[in-house]
Amino acid sequence: MINLFKWAFLACTFSFLTIENAVFAQNQKDITLFNSSIEKRLDISLNKDYEVLQTVKKKVTVLNKEGLKDGLITIFYNDLISIEDFSGVIRDISSDKTIDKLKLKDLNDISLIADYSVFEDSRLKYYELNAGKFPIEIEFEYTTKKKGNVTFPTWIPEGSPKQLVKKAELNLNYPESLGIRYLSKNIDQEVEVQKSEGMVSLHWELENLFTLSEDKAVEDSIAMVKIAPKAFSMEGYSSNLETWNGFGKWIYQLNQDKDQLPPEAKTKIKELTSGLETDIEKVQVLYRYLQENYRYVSIQLGLGGLMPMSATSVYEAKYGDCKGLSMFMNAMLKESGIKSYYTLVKAGSDEEDIDVEFPSNQFNHVILQVPIAKDTIWLECTSGSLPAGFLGDFTIDRHVLVINEDGGEIAKTPDYQSPVYNQIKNFSKIELLNQGSAKIQQNKEMTGLAAQKYLNAKHMLNENELQKHLYKDLDFSGAHIENYKLDVNTEELVPKATFFHESYLQQFYKSTSKRIIIQPKFQSIDTEDLQNRNMIWEENIEIFSPKKVTLESGEIDIDLSEDYFDYKKQQIFKDNLLKIARVVNFHFPKEVSEETISNTLKQIEKLDDQPIFLKK
Repeated sequence: MINLFKWAFLACTFSFLTIENAVFAQNQKDITLFNSSIEKRLDISLNKDYEVLQTVKKKVTVLNKEGLKDGLITIFYNDLISIEDFSGVIRDISSDKTIDKLKLKDLNDISLIADYSVFEDSRLKYYELNAGKFPIEIEFEYTTKKKGNVTFPTWIPEGSPKQLVKKAELNLNYPESLGIRYLSKNIDQEVEVQKSEGMVSLHWELENLFTLSEDKAVEDSIAMVKIAPKAFSMEGYSSNLETWNGFGKWIYQLNQDKDQLPPEAKTKIKELTSGLETDIEKVQVLYRYLQENYRYVSIQLGLGGLMPMSATSVYEAKYGDCKGLSMFMNAMLKESGIKSYYTLVKAGSDEEDIDVEFPSNQFNHVILQVPIAKDTIWLECTSGSLPAGFLGDFTIDRHVLVINEDGGEIAKTPDYQSPVYNQIKNFSKIELLNQGSAKIQQNKEMTGLAAQKYLNAKHMLNENELQKHLYKDLDFSGAHIENYKLDVNTEELVPKATFFHESYLQQFYKSTSKRIIIQPKFQSIDTEDLQNRNMIWEENIEIFSPKKVTLESGEIDIDLSEDYFDYKKQQIFKDNLLKIARVVNFHFPKEVSEETISNTLKQIEKLDDQPIFLKK
């Protein structure tokens, strides 16, 4: 039985309905609880030659139009993964007639090469189910063969939102001499184990599962079985993955001799670092050289998906992926007498951290660790805009595997918890014009994580794209930017961006025969702006009316200290000039949920959203 969380047994939750009645009553439109039901089975077999056979069997009953997406067939393949066989059938349940029989040639085939990829062999075969009459059933089975057992799929018995999982099975077979490790999460059922003639078979089987929520679940609440090898090998490179050090040794094998540079590259490095006295100065200069002269591309060919390009190849080609660029930066630092370490990380602002207690290949990115006196610098070698030593929100606060001569060890990237790493300071001068319009002069100062989107915009966008970005960020109704200047500073460890603009606002206030009604406009922020859970956000606004007005209401000071924020707002009116000074200091704990942050931001909006009435 699965721990409940979003999971439940239908018999417990809806005791007045049987499972079958709950599904098929939808034919008479009695209920619309489910869009589909599914029976699925995953068989994984590890051979003695380290090949992995994976057989997927699914029978999906689609109950309405919304359930058609649950009948989608997808099969991923590349140079390491081949499709061995496939078959499928589509049936009309009402008449019990076969509508179509599917073969591999009936599936669409597309490349999964990204726009920023130069070398990639990833492809996808897929089939989209279409129907106008329900219920309809699609049943299919396919087998793939993968060279090497570095990674295994994670088994998740759950289905799609509003899909009843009638039965979910996992069968895992492997030679006892090679071994397999697994980690079961949120599953109370004991695994069935059988041993025969040197082979081990594991079996899980769960029934009658569902989730109705369409929200993305956090990993800790999902039922799953993670699988990883003990002994593993790929294309002649072998090691043991029972420890992080064993995986580090394998990566170190792949990286052997990749840090060699040609003579002309060594000469260039000496020129760049000549006269520099400190290691940090050398790191900054070489990192800037990397950013200005080498571009990021994706390289996912065979073992090349894990093995980096050589530093020489990157130097000659002037491009590389995260592995190649990090290796090249590593080689340049080595030539300058500075030690650095190739580091694996699970990157992505929406990605969860790795499971440190379960050594396995959970990584998708490479960065560089540079230990220097009294500190450690981290380099994001794929970025063209970040300063040396600042990772940004892509890889902050993550457990990483640092590769060294002895193998690998777990470390952690900075969490940037100090507010100095996330600040917004806005200074606005606004003059009221006729018919609700106004002129604004605004200076926006952003530090650390808050500056990232401006750094990226300055680096990546052309003039027209940049203006569109600035208009969207301003978020003023009917705004027209008449003049602007965007400056970025990446010379210090913590980046800064300053955006000054003079703009015409078509609709800033409302006017009646007796009053002017002003709704002060503050910058919009969301949960993504609080990746480090801390921020100091200041707004200073001056609103001037050239015509005689008096303050009728709205001059209320606020001073609040809550669990997750401190809020202060002061308003002063004198001689037709209204001054508003507002400061919010966010200090969320690391473990706080996205929902809590979102609700807190709504609370700030209510505090900010107080109209001011000026009497004419």
